[in-house]
Amino acid sequence: MNTQQSALVAVMATLLYPFMAVAAPTSDKLEEVIVTASPHQKSAQEIAGSFNLIAGDELQREAASTLGDTLLNQVGVSSTSFGPGVGNPVIRGLGGKRVEILQNSSSVGDASDVSPDHAVASEALLADRIEILRGPATLRFGPGAIGGVVNVIDNRIHTSAFEGVEGALETRYASNGDASAVVGRIDAGYQDINLHLDGVSRSNNNIDIPASNGSHRDFIANSDAEADQFSAGLSWVTKDLVLGFSYGELDNNYGLPPTSQDPHEPAVRIDMQQSSYQGKLLLSGLGEFFGQLDIDFGYTDYQHSELEFEDDEVHVGSLIDSTSRELKAELTHNDYRGWKGAWGLQTSNRDFGSSGEESYLPPSKTQRESFYWLEETALPLGTLELGARYDQQEVTVMDTVAGESMEHQTINLGGSWIVPLSDSQRLSLIVSHSERAPAAEELLSNGVHVATNSYEVGNSRLQKESANNLEVTWVYESGSDSRWNARISAYHNQFSRFIYLQDSGLGFSPSLEEAGMTAIDACSTDIADFENSAEQLADAVNCFVYQQRDASFSGVELETSWMLSDTQSVELQGDLVRGRFKNGSNRDIPRLPPATVRASWIYENDNWRGSISLTGAAAQNRAGLNQGTTAGYSRLDASLSYQLDNWSMFFKGQNLTDRTIRNATSFLRNVAPEAGRNLTFGVRYRF
Repeated sequence: MNTQQSALVAVMATLLYPFMAVAAPTSDKLEEVIVTASPHQKSAQEIAGSFNLIAGDELQREAASTLGDTLLNQVGVSSTSFGPGVGNPVIRGLGGKRVEILQNSSSVGDASDVSPDHAVASEALLADRIEILRGPATLRFGPGAIGGVVNVIDNRIHTSAFEGVEGALETRYASNGDASAVVGRIDAGYQDINLHLDGVSRSNNNIDIPASNGSHRDFIANSDAEADQFSAGLSWVTKDLVLGFSYGELDNNYGLPPTSQDPHEPAVRIDMQQSSYQGKLLLSGLGEFFGQLDIDFGYTDYQHSELEFEDDEVHVGSLIDSTSRELKAELTHNDYRGWKGAWGLQTSNRDFGSSGEESYLPPSKTQRESFYWLEETALPLGTLELGARYDQQEVTVMDTVAGESMEHQTINLGGSWIVPLSDSQRLSLIVSHSERAPAAEELLSNGVHVATNSYEVGNSRLQKESANNLEVTWVYESGSDSRWNARISAYHNQFSRFIYLQDSGLGFSPSLEEAGMTAIDACSTDIADFENSAEQLADAVNCFVYQQRDASFSGVELETSWMLSDTQSVELQGDLVRGRFKNGSNRDIPRLPPATVRASWIYENDNWRGSISLTGAAAQNRAGLNQGTTAGYSRLDASLSYQLDNWSMFFKGQNLTDRTIRNATSFLRNVAPEAGRNLTFGVRYRF
């Protein structure tokens, strides 16, 4: 640990000395926000376990071109970046299928969970708020969301009465990569009819990174991007009825950094389009026993082309086409003998097509039917919440004569207990059992994936994975005049048959493939299988294999704040996750984030807000089999904002000391470090 990281630890120890700290000085504001984690109109303070909410001015400051970068400063959250155009959330070391990404509580319907080079088809710049959920509440949104749920809420379909016209227009510019964005939205309501329109257009050139090899400045080749998104929603809102429909269109074109130092490696770009349709029917006031019936429908048409540029020619290496349909119905009931709860039915299907010379996934269809049940009751000491979910999944391979199918049934159970220790303290306990069926790509992958420069091998014999999870959270919140607040969470997840993508240490041999070998049999380290060429062996694509092993994840999260005066405060947050396989010679789980500590000084009055933050990350020396370690780093950030009437402006500086940062969760950490110094300026007008 270097001197700056040691200093951060010293700061942490000083702040913790009184053993009182805070979740954030904005906790009173969160009290007013009703979150989607519960069907019973709960505030953030009534949610068990660790809960994150970004909204308002904080979201304006944190919003970035990727969802992972937007959430980067949230405790327990990191980003599995694949260059600047892709940043998908990792929660407590878990990502992909174990983190459910939602848009207005419905599936995003993209391919971001299929591969790390696929971006999330959701724009944080258009969000009203973003919620990160954990615990039994995740049972409402999908099976196996062991890491958690990220819900991006943009209010396309109004669910409460609205009169008049209001909107906002924002523009921002960032120095690194000459990035620019224009965002606009408008909401209008007349009698019972509500209209919502929003749009964003953003672009950036190649991203600068700190100098290497004595050069004045360096950059990540092929890291430019441009994206446009538009959505519209129309709703009819009365006292007991909401009927609404929305449409969204997204175009995103971004480059993928070279995955090696090979000058002959073709440049790869992703050209993504998505059309999404959402419908909602909400019936309230159903009677003395039933509360409300909430029906959501989503249809998504998604496709992207992986374009390869080589020798002034371009061709489509692979084309992914995915059509998703989802229907969810939830019925709540009011208090009955001290219990209130909700029942939910959910059905979804996904037609996944993949074609082209470089296609590594066969076409497939995934069908899922689900049922969940949530109940809660007030006890003499605290509140108890219980939940259960049953899912049946069938994956059918569409390019076989017999139409091979693989079926799995999963059961998820969860319970939470919130105990008030005093007027200012509460303790929550979460116990859950989670099961997840293997996804189509984990079962069926077989071939070279040019975008990631890897040869991926699925396993049709994979079984469902399961995890027993325990989380304890202590919160101290004494009110608006409190100088101290705190939230500390500790958790442990014990997995059986954990599914992961393992670097086999072998290289893909075209010679073996021509000889009829497939899957892992086409991989080797024998120079004879590479035409006795050491250069071909060194440049060979690495072979990755989906495997299963028992594993465990344990971690701690801390958020604190100390009010120095009416206008000044200091905040501290830190998180640590450790993942280990149960057996084997190398037990470290690959691509886990390192321990991180972040200390901030904040000044805030009626019009001004300023902050200086220092983030320290430890070295990740437990990188996993055949994976390289990453060095620790420190990052200095600052922000300044001013608000007057309908106008606001902000300035944000990131990585001000221009440090080289390699992200331990990234597949490209060795060839594409994180962005260097970046200065962002933005102006927003509200009406």
